[in-house]
Amino acid sequence: MRQNEMIRWSKPETILVATNLFEENTLVIRAIEQARQSRAKVLLVHVIPGPGSMTETSFEIVFRQPESVVRVPKTRLDEIAKEFERNGIECEPIVLTGIPKVEIARLVKARFVDRVTVADRIASGVARLIAGSVAEELIAAIEVPVCVIGRRVISNRICGTPFGRVLLATSFHRDSSLLVNFANTFAEFNHSHLTLLHVLDNAGLSSREWKLARDTARERLYALVPNEVMRRHQPLLLIREGDPATAILSEARSMSEDLVILGSPLPSIVSQLLCASAAHRVIAESPCPVMTVRLHSANSLEQIPELIGAETVPTHS
Repeated sequence: MRQNEMIRWSKPETILVATNLFEENTLVIRAIEQARQSRAKVLLVHVIPGPGSMTETSFEIVFRQPESVVRVPKTRLDEIAKEFERNGIECEPIVLTGIPKVEIARLVKARFVDRVTVADRIASGVARLIAGSVAEELIAAIEVPVCVIGRRVISNRICGTPFGRVLLATSFHRDSSLLVNFANTFAEFNHSHLTLLHVLDNAGLSSREWKLARDTARERLYALVPNEVMRRHQPLLLIREGDPATAILSEARSMSEDLVILGSPLPSIVSQLLCASAAHRVIAESPCPVMTVRLHSANSLEQIPELIGAETVPTHS
C-alpha cells in the first residue's frame, strides 16, 4: 500500500456506486455525501446477471445487449443518476451484463476507480451459504477500498462532514501498521476524529494475566501510531475484551461513529472460515457505513488475516 494510493483512497476522484436498483435511498444519500466530500465523479453501475460482451476503447465502455434487456434498468439508472446531478455531482450511469464481481472489478481497473460503494445485500442462514453476498464478493475481489452501506445505516443523518468520527478496528497482524497509516491519512484528509480499537480475547485468562495482556496490547497499539500523528491528531486508543464483532458494534453505537474501517479478509476459503462471520456481523449490524481495505502484502494462506480486531495475546509460559 503506497502513500499515493492512501491519498487517492482517502480523497477519491472517482467512486463506483454499485446498485441492484432496489436498495433503499440510503445508498444514494450516503454516496452523495462521499462524492461531495471529495468532489468525486460517480460511476453508477448496475450489472444484469447473465452472459454479455464488453469492449474497451480508450476506457469508453460499449455494451452489446438486446435493447429489451437493458431498457428498464437503464431507465431506472438514469433516474438515480439525476439525483446525483441535482446535488452537483457528475454521474455516469453504466449497465453491464455478467457476473457482478467480475464486471465491476474490470471496470474498477479500466476507469481507475478509487473507491467502491455498495449496499449490504447479505443474506443469512442457508440463503447466505447458497447465494453469498455481492458486497462480500466485491470485498474479496477488489483491491480498492469497498464502503458497504449496511441495512441498519440510517439515511437521514446527513451532516457537513460525513466522516467526522472514524473507528479503525485492528489486530496486531504484521500489516496492521499499513492499515493504521491509511486510517491516519484518511482522517487527515477528511478532518475526522480517529479512534483505534483492539479487541482482546480474554477467555481462560486470570485477572493477572488479563492485566498483563491488556497492558501489552496498549503498548503495541501506541507503537502503531507515529509520534507526529499522535501529537497532531491525538487519536483515541481503546482496548476492549470479548467477542470482536460485539465490541466493534458496541463502540460504533456508543460513540456515534460515522465510519468503521476494517482490514478485509483474505480472498480464500481459510479466511472465509476464520473471519467472514465476524465481518458479516459488523457489516450487517453497523449503524454506520463500513469500509474494508485490502492489505497488499497479505497474499498467503499461511498468513494470519486481519481478524476484525481480534487477537489473543499469549501470556502463558
